[in-house]
Amino acid sequence: MTLELPSVDSLYGCRLPFQIGSRVSVEAYNNFLNNNDSTGYKFHWNNGDVYIVDMANPEHGAVVSRLIKYFIVPNGGVDDDPPIDIALRSYHYDPANVRVKTAADIAICPHITLVQPPLNPGPPPGDINQNPHARIIVEIAVGEDWAFLNRKCEGWLLQQYVRSVFGIKIYEKCKGSNHRSMKAKLWTRQLPPPAGSTPSPNLAEVSFLEWDFGTLLFNSNQPGGCTGAGLPNYTVTIPVSDVFWDPPIVAGVPNVAGYNATAPNTVVAQNFVIDLYRLQHVVLLKQ
Repeated sequence: MTLELPSVDSLYGCRLPFQIGSRVSVEAYNNFLNNNDSTGYKFHWNNGDVYIVDMANPEHGAVVSRLIKYFIVPNGGVDDDPPIDIALRSYHYDPANVRVKTAADIAICPHITLVQPPLNPGPPPGDINQNPHARIIVEIAVGEDWAFLNRKCEGWLLQQYVRSVFGIKIYEKCKGSNHRSMKAKLWTRQLPPPAGSTPSPNLAEVSFLEWDFGTLLFNSNQPGGCTGAGLPNYTVTIPVSDVFWDPPIVAGVPNVAGYNATAPNTVVAQNFVIDLYRLQHVVLLKQ
């Protein structure tokens, strides 16, 4: 079946996901992505059905831009060959279906000279161009619902080399006001798990933390507590060493016994520190 894109105007007011095809092969879908990478749509393939699950908007772009600034801090201002590479919509193969291309909003990767080069097939795995596989993934949902965002984020963690996944859901602006609910969730393989985290019911050795950080609590008219910058309860911390997770390969399998990832001495911070108030702020400015 031929996939045809609707106009952006025709999608406004429609509930997402919006189906645009059925009985689409993986090969046809991957080719479709190659030809429609710059449309601003986010696509999803599921057993031959193809959907538009989200689309470009100012709030999404503002959050991406602000997050990039957090993730480049450990590079210490190095622009040429920095130790940490930040990729936008970098295509990988879906860990749940190795033939289907998929792209995260932000993929945080190590510089190829600092880890073992990817193999085809891995391990170590790579993206579709055989660059180092992302170790940290960020997904930002505006049109996508919370349940879909959770499934997508957990799907990334089926790949062992993905060490942390950070998901953000931005809900619709409340009618008649500038208030907005927002949620965030961090899945991590950190050992020991972060204080206050909950073991994932779906993923072994993964725990998660959640934040309700909008100006209104989710599904409520109660004001949220994310009222200023630098509040510990609204600060997300991800170890920089996650980016450089690269255990030795023994008989074709990562040997993780006794292995602890370490960041090179060229990075200038031990953690990525994300202030959710700053993300809230850029969303409210752009809505």
